[in-house]
Amino acid sequence: MIRKIGSGALALVALPALAADPDRPAYYDEGWLKINQYSPVEGFESHGSYGWHVGVGVIQTAGSGDKTSELPSRTAPTQVPRLFLTHGTNWPLDFGLSFARLDEGKGRQFGAHLQWTIFEGFQKPAVAIRVARMQADGLSGLEKLETESAMLGLSYGFLRYFNFALGVGQQRHRLDIRPLEEDNAFGLSAGWREQIEKTESVWTLCLKTNLFTPFASLGIERVYTHPRQALTIAKLSYML
Repeated sequence: MIRKIGSGALALVALPALAADPDRPAYYDEGWLKINQYSPVEGFESHGSYGWHVGVGVIQTAGSGDKTSELPSRTAPTQVPRLFLTHGTNWPLDFGLSFARLDEGKGRQFGAHLQWTIFEGFQKPAVAIRVARMQADGLSGLEKLETESAMLGLSYGFLRYFNFALGVGQQRHRLDIRPLEEDNAFGLSAGWREQIEKTESVWTLCLKTNLFTPFASLGIERVYTHPRQALTIAKLSYML
């Protein structure tokens, strides 16, 4: 009896230490970082102040083989529908917004970008700087995920209906990790919390084409990061 009481007391003493252990693994899927990358799926030329570009699209990842937990409830999706809104100004400044629902509707994802076209000329490549921020919350295992990026890009139009764009830059992820469903060996909810940052290089390739009308366009983009796999984003947009 005394031995059982002593074992129980030792377990209660050890439990807070286990919950606060900074070496505990981060129970979240690395796939969330893949899909939290912002892109308007547009070239780096300025759009001008005429009209709003409204788009619907989907992002596609290669899978979630790099997740740190095998729990299905914490697995990031491989396909996510996304809404886009882009608009230009009287100056060589463009801005855009993005929205998506995540984790079976329990999470939300908001993004925004600002683009400054440094150079643009007839039959010459356009050069621009684009900064963006994407935030997701309500995810399984992640209380909040923020991604900020800065990119230098160029785009070039050819054959009248096509535009090719290339961009390179850096991005930083900030993760607020607090798993809500993790149970320890004593049947109690884990109370540990962790905040981490990750910085990585990013580069993109985008091809956009005008469809049967000059107001409608279709774009597809590949986003590459190291060491994560590539992300594919497709968007169908219409200018109002």
